[in-house]
Amino acid sequence: MESLACLNGELMPVDEARVPIWDRGFLFGDAVYEVMRIYQGRCWLEEAHMGRLKRSLASMEFPTVDLTELVDRMNRTIAASGVQEGTAYLHITRGVAPRAHAFPDPASVPPTELIVIRDYDDAKPAQNRVSGVAMLSHPELRWKRCDVKSTNLLANVMAHEAAHRAGCFEAILVGEDGLVTEATHSSVLWVRDGRLEGTPEGNGILPGTTRQFLVKEAGAAGIPFAEARLSLDELKQADEVLLVGTTIEIYPVIRIDDAPISGGQPGDMSRRLQALFRESVERWLAPQPV
Repeated sequence: MESLACLNGELMPVDEARVPIWDRGFLFGDAVYEVMRIYQGRCWLEEAHMGRLKRSLASMEFPTVDLTELVDRMNRTIAASGVQEGTAYLHITRGVAPRAHAFPDPASVPPTELIVIRDYDDAKPAQNRVSGVAMLSHPELRWKRCDVKSTNLLANVMAHEAAHRAGCFEAILVGEDGLVTEATHSSVLWVRDGRLEGTPEGNGILPGTTRQFLVKEAGAAGIPFAEARLSLDELKQADEVLLVGTTIEIYPVIRIDDAPISGGQPGDMSRRLQALFRESVERWLAPQPV
């Protein structure tokens, strides 16, 4: 197995991939991306991820990108890499042009397209799913279009670093209004009175593919879901808090700042949702009848 890149349609080792300094992704963060989990050589929730990529491209007024061709190149790169358990990273910038804030002419400046396939070691995440993780609260400092999965991630990085220095897994972001939005690179869900809840979708949070999938599966299993706005103090009083995301799957949160959650132990709903998620992946991976 090896990490493999596909840069503008050309396969190469990751260490050999090069992008010009005038690429707008490098200069302006003028780029969008997606990350997909690979199980047994296949991309999980591929359609949902590509749908979100399409929305991100449209929101940032990118020229048309042939997503069918992009998926084909991604799958060919996965096959060439030999990776069975890993991640697929897709990154599209507005392209290479002289530095100017105005968009370049899309007819003469094609987007830069990067695909990276690499192994993913699930050993530590698997431990975290059992033991749960601690979180740090942090002020929400991101731009106002968090529903776009862009590479403008400096505010996320700074908040995550603060959490890392505090010995926490990640940071939960809290807006100026005192209400929780999401975490630095995961969706946040919580449980109150047997009901699963989460911040309403909109410009303030990324529409998480794992969150959307889990809400659907939970509903089918008789677990109700409702959108809700909670303050940080209210979140700390929830029966359970969960992190959900592409690579982590579902992590129970056992502490936020100095407040224990669910008695400092993963709760029953966390375990039930983890089982639902794993069963769904296994059904998807099961051989189809001829």
